[in-house]
Amino acid sequence: MVGVNPMLATAVTQLPSEPGWAFEFKWDGVRALIDVSERGVTIHSRAGNEVGTAYPELTVLAREVGDALLDGEIVAFAEGLPSFERLQARMHVRSAAEARRLAAEAPVTFVAFDLLRRYGVDLSGRPYAERRATLERWAAERPDWTISPVFDDGAATAAAAREHGLEGVVAKRLDAPYRAGARSPDWRKLRFVRAGDFVVLGWEGVGSASGELSSLLLGYHAAGATLTYAGKVGSGLSSQVAARLQADLVPRAGCPLPQAPPRTAGRVVHWVEPSVVVEVQFAHWTGEGRLRHPVFRGVRKDKRPDEAVGDG
Repeated sequence: MVGVNPMLATAVTQLPSEPGWAFEFKWDGVRALIDVSERGVTIHSRAGNEVGTAYPELTVLAREVGDALLDGEIVAFAEGLPSFERLQARMHVRSAAEARRLAAEAPVTFVAFDLLRRYGVDLSGRPYAERRATLERWAAERPDWTISPVFDDGAATAAAAREHGLEGVVAKRLDAPYRAGARSPDWRKLRFVRAGDFVVLGWEGVGSASGELSSLLLGYHAAGATLTYAGKVGSGLSSQVAARLQADLVPRAGCPLPQAPPRTAGRVVHWVEPSVVVEVQFAHWTGEGRLRHPVFRGVRKDKRPDEAVGDG
């Protein structure tokens, strides 16, 4: 049976145009596998962590679903559009009381896009088209459910996603099984704005506030799992997030890279264990392999450090 590691999409710059593909919107949320059984609801993040405490409003699925394993995205909507900033307030909550309060103030929605088990039957080996049809028939009986819409025209889907300010489009092969834990070309993601996941290597302060975090030094796992320097980001870091990050980062004696980045020479850098993953939006890669115009988007506690592969 499928474990708790979701199937991942391969990044592309162009959607497939040949027959045999379906297209879905890319939601700006956090990936989740929700397992519903007679024991209740268990929610696992992409990294395999149990995160149900943070999203108490999703336990309603136990009453509506019965037995199932669902793949999808936890999304916080603001004025009808996904808001990753709004979701940030929910992602790191560990207190059940605090989670209930936030659920009333900034509720989330689970947008389902795949069905991997139903009434004890493993569906993961069946084609995407069959799994999707089963999900749609089932969801049609539950008007309060939210499933990601699916389309057969990639160009039109991309145009609609851009028009509505969505993050991108995911293409899925109709005949593909669900490959748990794999990053497969059977699923392809097109992002309209370049963004990626990076590990924090260290941080710098500024002037008299050199002891207060103002920018992050970033790295990513290149081919062969080599940790590679990607540059720095300070734009988009609020003082509240910076303070929280500074408290969470674990100091270390030296740079976690084989060689310290050349542009940090002579500057005070606070090196840390490369265990915290952040999402960064950027314009493009420079010829030196650095991020151009990076903007901090948020901490990704739902992802493991080895999943920080830049925009791959």
